[in-house]
Amino acid sequence: MSELEITQNTLKNWLDEKRPVYILDVRPQEEREDWFIPDSHHIDAYSDLKQGNGSKINQADLPKDKPIVTVCGKGGTSLTAAEILGKKGFEAYSLQGGMKDWNFAWNTAELTLKNSDTQIIQVRRSAKGCLSYIVGSRGEAMVVDAALNPDVYEKIADRNNWNITYVTDTHIHADYLSRTRELARVTGAKHILIEEAETDFDFISVKHNQILNFGSTQIRILHTPGHTPESTSFLVDNTVLLTGDTLFTDGVGRPDLKADKAEAREKADKLFESLQLIQSLPGETIILPAHISRPVPFDQKMIQSTLSELKSYLELLQLSKDEFIETTLKRIPEPPENYLIIAGLNKKGVWDGNQPADLEAGANRCAVA
Repeated sequence: MSELEITQNTLKNWLDEKRPVYILDVRPQEEREDWFIPDSHHIDAYSDLKQGNGSKINQADLPKDKPIVTVCGKGGTSLTAAEILGKKGFEAYSLQGGMKDWNFAWNTAELTLKNSDTQIIQVRRSAKGCLSYIVGSRGEAMVVDAALNPDVYEKIADRNNWNITYVTDTHIHADYLSRTRELARVTGAKHILIEEAETDFDFISVKHNQILNFGSTQIRILHTPGHTPESTSFLVDNTVLLTGDTLFTDGVGRPDLKADKAEAREKADKLFESLQLIQSLPGETIILPAHISRPVPFDQKMIQSTLSELKSYLELLQLSKDEFIETTLKRIPEPPENYLIIAGLNKKGVWDGNQPADLEAGANRCAVA
C-alpha cells in the first residue's frame, strides 16, 4: 500500500467522525451517475489521467485546508491524481480499491420506539443504498437482511448488550450476496424465512400473520409477494414496518426479475395486493425499506417515512389495479448487474469461490419510481 493511499475503512471513519475532507471523484461522468460517494465532488479527468495528463486536476479550484481523497473505479487512476496533487502541495490520498472497495463502506442510524423498549438500528451500505436492520430489546435482537460481514452485526449487538437470537431476509436478494446464513452460523441464531421461500438450505419456516416474540419486542410476519414470491414484511410492535423491497420511500419493488412478460404482469398484480395490505395499516406506521435508490450519506438520519406520507406523494400508491400494473411495467429500469448469478447463489446459501466485490459492484436497481 502506497503512503498516498487510504483504505475505505479509514475514509469511513473520517466521515463517521465528521472530519473535514474533500472527496474528488475523477471517473467518467457515466460511471459517476451510476453510483458515487455522498457529498463528493467530480471532475471527469479519467481519460487525461490515464495518459498521465493532469491538466484538468491542475486547473481545478481545490482546498488546501483539508485532505483531498481522490476516487476512481478500482484505485489506479485516482492514485495518479493524488500524486499530481501531492506535487502541488496538497495533502492528497487515493482511495485504495476505489469504488469497488467503497462498496463495503457502511454507516448507521437509530430509531427508538415510543412507549417501548425496542430499538432499531439501520445499517446502511452507503454506495449501494442497501439497508439492513438490527431490532433489539432487553438483551435480545433480530437481524433483517444482513448485507455485510457478520462481525459488523455482532459488534453492534455487543455494544447494545444484545444477543442475536433471530436472523432473516425479507426475500431472496438479487443485488447483493446475503450474509444471513453465515450470521446464523457464527451466532447460533435461529434462521427464519416465510414458508413460501424456496431455497437449497434448511431454515425455520414462519407463516403469514405469525407472531414472533423476543425481549419485549413483538413482530408480526406479513407475506407481501410481488417483488419476489416469498417477499416478507415485518411489523414491529404495531408501529414500524420493515418492507424489504416491496415498498420504498421513493417507489415500489420491481416485479420483473426472473420473469417473462406474463409472469411479470402476474407478479405486479400480487404486488398491488401486497401494497393494499400494507396501506390498510395505520397512517402513522413508520416504513423502513431494504433499499434506497441513491447513496446513503453519513448523516445518522434514518431513511424512513410514514405510510400516510407515502400515500400522499407516491403516485403508484394512488392508482387502480389496472393502472398500477401498466404503469409499473412501463417504468421498470435496467436490471441489477449479475442479478441472476447473485439470486442463484442466495438460493443455494453458499457462494464459495465467488468474490462479492466483483459481483456486487454498482448501484442497486430494485425500485420502480
